[in-house]
Amino acid sequence: MNNKINNLNNNHYHTSQNLSNDIDNVLNNTKERNPVKLRDYTPNVLIKNGIKNYPMYENPSHIRKNILTAREAQNLGLSIMPKDHYHGLGKDIFIKVIDSLDEPRAIFKRTNSNDYVLLTTIKDNNNRSIIVPIEIETDTYVNRVKIDTNRIKSVYGYDKSVNNLELNDYIKNNLSKNEFIKIYEQKKERGTGFSTVASSSNNRIAQSPDNVKAPT
Repeated sequence: MNNKINNLNNNHYHTSQNLSNDIDNVLNNTKERNPVKLRDYTPNVLIKNGIKNYPMYENPSHIRKNILTAREAQNLGLSIMPKDHYHGLGKDIFIKVIDSLDEPRAIFKRTNSNDYVLLTTIKDNNNRSIIVPIEIETDTYVNRVKIDTNRIKSVYGYDKSVNNLELNDYIKNNLSKNEFIKIYEQKKERGTGFSTVASSSNNRIAQSPDNVKAPT
């Protein structure tokens, strides 16, 4: 996949320049514990909302759970615990999602923490909208070196069976609560009939950003 160069800095990429190889290393070396840099910079839509422009990392165990199915994880010798949830996005869709974060469908902020959740325009293999929860302005360690980061916590397709609701219906039912604030929504394109998420006068959504009440 070709890396797109950030117009603001030719040394920065939407997806980290070595991302494909780094993911292969995480999948082939199940003992790898160093966080992986997914992006060289934070999407501008978040920076405009006051978030610092840090590189974006994700823990290798979460990357495996995002990309692999449970069967694939077992074939690699990974132990599968009841609390483990493998989302089976595959490497190509995973990278496509990370690259798409510059143009999210909608963004919500949790009012009592620094966590954000991005609703992307990408679908998984089951045609489910993919969600990316982010912990902003934190830090991580790579080879014992401390790095400031906006950490990607997970990447997964929204599963309506968890909440017994379609995504838009789930959002409609939670916009009246005060735990989340909608800070961004992609505008409708004239004539397409495309609607991003349900609207409300207070623009709020409840529940944890980690998976919108879905397991990570």
